[in-house]
Amino acid sequence: MSNENFPKSERLRKRHEFKKVEGTKIARLSTTHLVILIAPNLKNHSRIGFTVSKKVGKAVKRNKIRRLLKEIYRKHKELFQPGYDYVIIAKAQKKIWLQEELYREITGALSTYKC
Repeated sequence: MSNENFPKSERLRKRHEFKKVEGTKIARLSTTHLVILIAPNLKNHSRIGFTVSKKVGKAVKRNKIRRLLKEIYRKHKELFQPGYDYVIIAKAQKKIWLQEELYREITGALSTYKC
């Protein structure tokens, strides 16, 4: 079983960290609900950040989506290779977001791309 905590060392928190991933990305993976940016880092663990814009919905919906994505990361850290930064951007959708569907999209996108 994976370590299911989400320490600050595994988070992208500052704007300049997100911008660095955008500037140095080696992959941009797009799914129905998400865009995943991947950039190398010099650490021995992966770091991840989530972006959910106001186009997706009001604060309650944005926070729910962010919580779902964080939960997927916490439970399935093995999907994210160490030594890379990931930014997951939620796209605006009219459809209801389900955790299983988001998990399938993330696994499908990451399995097609080998870092």
